[in-house]
Amino acid sequence: MNQVDMMEFAGRVSSDMHVGRAVLFGIMFPLGLVIVCNVAQMADRVFLFLTDVVPGPVERASSRSLRFAGGIITFISLIGLAVEIRMGLT
Repeated sequence: MNQVDMMEFAGRVSSDMHVGRAVLFGIMFPLGLVIVCNVAQMADRVFLFLTDVVPGPVERASSRSLRFAGGIITFISLIGLAVEIRMGLT
């Protein structure tokens, strides 16, 4: 094999969509969106649940910081879902 063939071979990647990742991103997107939009005070409910379950100084945080984290999760899962769907279409 010459160098051009080796570079072409090295540049090839699998175009298979990973179904597990697509399912994970598909689940995390609506959950993050519900927390960000605070539907039915879900961010407050999750925050109160975490204060009961997680040991340590959880009281320093607030439901607003949980909504910020939910926004990051929503953004990352939206990008991940778009990438997985794009890989599945190619």
